Amino acid sequence: MIHLPRLVYGCVGVFLLATALTAQAGSVGFVDQSEAAGIAVTNVSGTPTQDYIVDVNMGGSAFFDYDGDGDVDLYLPNGSRLVAPPVPHPENKLFRNRGDGGFDDVTVAAGVGDTAWAMGCAVADVDNDGHQDLYVTNFGPNRLYMNRGDSTFVEGGAVSGTDHAGFSTGASFGDIDLDGDLDLHVANYQVFDLDFKSPIPCVWRGLDVFCGPKGQRPQANVFYLNDGDGTFSDATEAAGLSGPRHFSFESMFTDFDDDGWIDLLVVNDQGPNYLYRNRGDGTFEDQALMAGVAYSGEGSMQGCMGVARGDYDGDGRQDYFVTNFTDEHNTLYRNDGDGFFLDLSFPSMASVLGEPYVGWGTVFFDRDNDGDQDLYVANGHVYPQTDLPRIGIGYAEPNFLLDNSGTGRFTDVTGTSGPGFDVVKVSRGVTVADYDDDGDLDLFVFNLNDTPSLLRNDGGNRLNWLKVKVVGTRSNRDGIGARVTVESGGRTQSMEVQGSGGYLSHSDIRRHFGLGSATTVDRVEVRWPGGTVQTQYDVAVNQTLTIRESAD
Repeated sequence: MIHLPRLVYGCVGVFLLATALTAQAGSVGFVDQSEAAGIAVTNVSGTPTQDYIVDVNMGGSAFFDYDGDGDVDLYLPNGSRLVAPPVPHPENKLFRNRGDGGFDDVTVAAGVGDTAWAMGCAVADVDNDGHQDLYVTNFGPNRLYMNRGDSTFVEGGAVSGTDHAGFSTGASFGDIDLDGDLDLHVANYQVFDLDFKSPIPCVWRGLDVFCGPKGQRPQANVFYLNDGDGTFSDATEAAGLSGPRHFSFESMFTDFDDDGWIDLLVVNDQGPNYLYRNRGDGTFEDQALMAGVAYSGEGSMQGCMGVARGDYDGDGRQDYFVTNFTDEHNTLYRNDGDGFFLDLSFPSMASVLGEPYVGWGTVFFDRDNDGDQDLYVANGHVYPQTDLPRIGIGYAEPNFLLDNSGTGRFTDVTGTSGPGFDVVKVSRGVTVADYDDDGDLDLFVFNLNDTPSLLRNDGGNRLNWLKVKVVGTRSNRDGIGARVTVESGGRTQSMEVQGSGGYLSHSDIRRHFGLGSATTVDRVEVRWPGGTVQTQYDVAVNQTLTIRESAD
């Protein structure tokens, strides 16, 4: 009974994919500009044989405007090795966007060249001073880089109380108590023991592989409440976010029930996901099982890696797409608006390509500015041994791009989306931003033990667009947790203001709306954290609109 719908949808998919490939050919293409842009830096993460689980899990990055010049800059974490680490130690990199399609390495000048084994990062204006601060999760103590406002940072993890030392993965900022400052949730993976010896060999499909996570101890996640004075307090227990423990990868603040209080979604590897509903009194309750997102619609526990948020069906509610391990389909949870979600992975065709691969980073974004949220998925195995001929799969895996038809279904357009998809690597995180400021969204992909891919979007700006930047005054400065709604050409689109997600990554916090052929925006509405609403009418297209929170 479980497999019959999968076969039916697969047959329908053959027809839909064929028609879509014809319709989309030549419309939008992506070209890898990593070499030309000056960011082709090879990262280090473990040995070539990937002997430990920590070797395979890094891979976040961040698009954010660190110097306030209006262009998105790029931060790249780096790793190390447990055995014979490189000398000198690899360092994280910050690249400043010159505004001409290229980047300059400003790591040393900015003071963010940490040499710890980084996993990912999150970005927010932690102290509401108008400058973007940077939080880096590590295998080891985490770092909080406070932006001085002069293109330099000072590391303040210990001073702020956020230097959790463990095996941290994802992180997310959000104002859970609506006091105007941003709190922080950190996802942790496992209590790593270098001397761990399995009583039996760890084998996958007949291959000897590294052990984990099964059989090892998960590490507790941490929630920090912002005290408003530059310090944070560990409020994990008090907020009801202490357990049970699972191997957590990604953390995302999101208002799933649209009640104005920001909730928390945490995706777990080999364990049920968490969906913590904010009660509005500083505490949370896990609603994942009741809401239908703890497991897949089949009731299966999955190896969840990354998560994307977006309103893929245009009903004004936030839906979630979760990437998973090989032989497990990626999962699309449609928000039904009553506190429940429905697994539409196969009816939507969002998961038809996922099962053979190990999915990691993923984003909803409008690749062609037609007003629908398309979907990108980054893939890459964890076992290099899969390159053996008898296995039939590979360590490097193709990434794919799915076009949203606007009818609740996706079609594969990877093969017609340009040479940027021709190169197959071991990918992890993905971030999205219009880095060249030409009106269409570009992609940055972190590739493990390799150079990254900077996929410039060529042709996505044939249709009109609007970017919205919100600036909080009574709310947090970034406006994280606000909801932006745009009406144009008979279509209504709604997005949350939040940059974290995908896989251990941060995308441009400005909201980008594709407008199709509409020549004006009828209405732009911002619902600020706390519920205050501001509206602007008759807004010009093809611009970045800044909306500052009113004082009354």
